[in-house]
Amino acid sequence: MTLRQKQFAVYSTVFLALLLLFFFLHVSTGFTYYSHSHLLAILLGGGTAEENTVVFDFRLVRAVLAVLIGMGLALSGAVFQQLTRNELAGPGLLGVNAGAGLGVMILIFLTPVDQGLPIWSLPIVAVVGALIAAGSIFALAMRKNEAGGTYALVLSGITLTAGIHALQTLLIVLLSPEKFNQVNTWIIGNIAGNTWAHVLILGAVVIVLALILYANRTTLNILTLRDETAIGLGVSLKRSRLGFLILAVILAATCVSIGGSIGFIGLVAPHIARRLIGADCTYVLPLTALIGGWLLVTADWVGRVIIAPDEMLVGIVVALIGAPYFLFILARKRG
Repeated sequence: MTLRQKQFAVYSTVFLALLLLFFFLHVSTGFTYYSHSHLLAILLGGGTAEENTVVFDFRLVRAVLAVLIGMGLALSGAVFQQLTRNELAGPGLLGVNAGAGLGVMILIFLTPVDQGLPIWSLPIVAVVGALIAAGSIFALAMRKNEAGGTYALVLSGITLTAGIHALQTLLIVLLSPEKFNQVNTWIIGNIAGNTWAHVLILGAVVIVLALILYANRTTLNILTLRDETAIGLGVSLKRSRLGFLILAVILAATCVSIGGSIGFIGLVAPHIARRLIGADCTYVLPLTALIGGWLLVTADWVGRVIIAPDEMLVGIVVALIGAPYFLFILARKRG
């Protein structure tokens, strides 16, 4: 076993243990108190009908979704950072959050208040909006740089994302009070109120796309090299970048559609993983997923206990953690 493999085994064990610990703390937190031993008995099938409803249909759903959303956003951010060779990149770079948010806001704006939305509607609309935004940014970058270079991609992303945010602000003004509250909660980021159907949808997307990304980790590694070197190794830059971008956009947009516009996880998690284990996607991708899942389930747990019995939306907690870390990264790059 090489030194890198030993480091990966140690870090993976540590973050897996942290993930399991805070997952259990998350499930044990709520308005109804259960001792840890009693909670374990409920999880093993020894609870009453009411206890099973509280633990399995509310707490467990929320905890599992927190892990899945954290993993999905983290993996998406890892792909963006690989493609742009920029540790400040994240799902927001290519307009994923903004495009998904605009799509969701348009759907809510057009849907009557008394009419429920089908469970597939938000993920589909979010993915379509994110793909349109990311596709537009990618097309703009192609016009500026024949190889789809990093610099053109970043500048195009910043420009179009700003425009989308302006459209979102305009649309918010036109929303009714009821729809405004719904949109505002979604924009901040909130995992509560979902069901096992959401878990199945998101779980399928995250697991399948994570496996696809890991199966193509060698190509993803090559894309971090100079364009001339990557072309010399037989990689089609445009096709490969576009393919990975589509996977990352679908992954992030699906997470955003269910958990809201949660920021910084896609920035922080892959950055921590690279600082610990290096840039090889063989180790970065699985470690990033573990860190992302742990970060979001911990943030959601903190949001539930910090002002108990009230709750702080998870998007606020993530921002309070992620914004200082973003400034730290920025200061290091300038230093």
